[in-house]
Amino acid sequence: MIQTGHVATPPLAYFNAVNTFDPGEAEDGVARIFCPHRLTPLKSGAPGFHAMHNSARFDGYSVNYVQYGAEVEIDPGKLDGFFLLQVPLSGSSDVRCGAARVASTPRVATLLSPTLPTVMTWHAGCRKLIVLIERKVVEGHLAALLDRRIDAVEFETQVPLMDAVGQAIRAHVMLMQEAATQSVVLPAGSGRLVQRELRNGLVGLLLTGLVHDRSTLLAHGAAMPAPGHVKRVEDFLNAHPDREVSVSELAEIAGVSLRSLQDGFRRFRNMTLTDAIRDARLAYWRRLLEAPPAGAGVGALAIAAGLTHLGRAAALYAKRYGETPSDTLRRHRRSRQ
Repeated sequence: MIQTGHVATPPLAYFNAVNTFDPGEAEDGVARIFCPHRLTPLKSGAPGFHAMHNSARFDGYSVNYVQYGAEVEIDPGKLDGFFLLQVPLSGSSDVRCGAARVASTPRVATLLSPTLPTVMTWHAGCRKLIVLIERKVVEGHLAALLDRRIDAVEFETQVPLMDAVGQAIRAHVMLMQEAATQSVVLPAGSGRLVQRELRNGLVGLLLTGLVHDRSTLLAHGAAMPAPGHVKRVEDFLNAHPDREVSVSELAEIAGVSLRSLQDGFRRFRNMTLTDAIRDARLAYWRRLLEAPPAGAGVGALAIAAGLTHLGRAAALYAKRYGETPSDTLRRHRRSRQ
């Protein structure tokens, strides 16, 4: 905290959104800023509980200061729409994200991926700076680096802050906090440009400096952009994922021989043409599951996406998205209730 005489002023104080001693009120307030979650004090009577959440929002991201005072468990499930980079300022927390378990301290940050379920225990005295980055921003940035469509990326949860990459990440987050504080006095146009560049700088640092499930592809696949005939087929598959089409028809759409098209996908996408068709259909199935027509089930939506082997498709879906198709459908139906 910033010291002003004998009064400690928390970071981002101008952007205060939650300041309460009531756990229920804190749960509701933080849910409006991040996402619905369960907040549970772990000691009877919640001694020392004082929730504060300061949140400065910008294009595609926000910079946040969060504290709870007392020991609490936080269960947001899957974040779905955003990544959370949590940099502890003091105290400690235990973070479970997917299969990873991380003891987080001012020497160890965490990066929560939206497709992985999360549960955290914040111990008394834990205070964090948190950068929320919208999922579409991260995936769009990676898609530009890889020159291909990306529908998900999952990071290793633990982010050591004492090595060169970690120190750069922490310094960048502190710079974003300072820029957010100064944004109230900056002209609107220049302020937006500064914030956007800071956002993109952090996203680039996370994607190139940290380990994630696309790291190998990024290391080997970003050197050369894909040729036009590969992109034409990708555009077609993304626009018509449910259409029955043969590889020969795709070669006609691409304007090259089938052999050249297959070679292009192997060289520039590290996959077969059949894999590309399947991936486009899996992505379309997910979109249908996330916005299902009334009464439609998992099987019917799979067929609508052109996936006729339900068992095989469901296994591929779970591997790609970290949840079963039924989980996706159930979660989005609950959110509509």
